[in-house]
Amino acid sequence: IGTCFAFMEKKNEVELGELLLSLNYLPSAGRLNVDVIRAKQLLQTDVSQGSDPFVKIQLVHGLKLVKTKKTSFLRGTIDPFYNESFSFKVPQEELENASLVFTVFGHNMKSSNDFIGRIVIGQYSSGPSESNHWRRMLNTHRTAVEQWHSLRSRAECDRVSPASLEVT
Repeated sequence: IGTCFAFMEKKNEVELGELLLSLNYLPSAGRLNVDVIRAKQLLQTDVSQGSDPFVKIQLVHGLKLVKTKKTSFLRGTIDPFYNESFSFKVPQEELENASLVFTVFGHNMKSSNDFIGRIVIGQYSSGPSESNHWRRMLNTHRTAVEQWHSLRSRAECDRVSPASLEVT
């Protein structure tokens, strides 16, 4: 049963889509740089028009939301290329208490934006893949570390990451 369940769980994650991110930290400047490169196979939120996805990036320090940034939204695609860079001021002594929450939404003109998926990287990572990415970035200062991540449901992120509970 365990093997079957693990397979089912993996299948669900992939259905939400994947996100390619690059992280690097510049200790001398105290800057955490984030590149949202692209996403693929995003869950389609509007069947008639496809999704207009965008990514919200939120810096959480400890359990306090510090900063929110967003990519542009790309019309009618479930495989968007963003290639957008963001920089957050994070002093080196605060880095170990930082988390980045990445939430993918479908932009929706008629109602509020539609949640597609989320991951958390940092102190309160939402899984082993996210923890591994953060650790690799910490070990290679000034070098961009790129990795694909499978998006997770809001409920799953809320269950495993206190940082997810702090954001909308």
